[in-house]
Amino acid sequence: MCGRINVSDNEGIRLLLESMGMDTWPTREPRFNVAPTQTLDVVILQDEPVLTPMSWGVSITLPGKTGMVTKRIQNSRDDKVWTSRLWKPMVEQQRILVPVNGFYEWKRQNRKLVSAFHITPAVGNAMFLAGIYKSSRESSALPECSVITTAANEPMSAIHDRMPIILNSHNAAMAWLQESDKDSLSQLMSPAGNEALRFTEVSQYVNKSSHEGPQCIEPLSA
Repeated sequence: MCGRINVSDNEGIRLLLESMGMDTWPTREPRFNVAPTQTLDVVILQDEPVLTPMSWGVSITLPGKTGMVTKRIQNSRDDKVWTSRLWKPMVEQQRILVPVNGFYEWKRQNRKLVSAFHITPAVGNAMFLAGIYKSSRESSALPECSVITTAANEPMSAIHDRMPIILNSHNAAMAWLQESDKDSLSQLMSPAGNEALRFTEVSQYVNKSSHEGPQCIEPLSA
């Protein structure tokens, strides 16, 4: 899963984009607790990698109890993207990189949230998550994007059974944007190595999407 994102360290993101030959990261207000439906800055390949805003969560209309209901889906599963009529066109032709400083995950016991974790790269201050997007039918609306998840690696499995796909090298990030071969793309959709991430337990202040600021990432006092 990937339910919230931290994009608060401008310098970390700038260095990450610089590794892709980009120098387009403007100074942003720190955002410690980005939630689905909010705007993300993502990398898309045109003639070269460029930064563009997208709305987090792809709209999907489903039948509900009282009629059709539109939902926003912020995560898509690697084991379904090639077979789903919704996701397949996107993974084939509309892939993005989501630059983040970290993301949050929650551990549950008997379906109850018991602890929150801020998850960051073990090396460096930023990383790319693999994503896909859908263009909006309305020219005034932002494209909508989704973060692709895969099975959890060993450390993540103690918290959750899914994790975002992390592309932690220039070659992997560029391959995600450039490749068109299904086998090559599928190989990129694998769990991060067991040493790739740092897990920091934080307070449940971050649970509420309206909460912002450095308190979201402060380590939980022992």
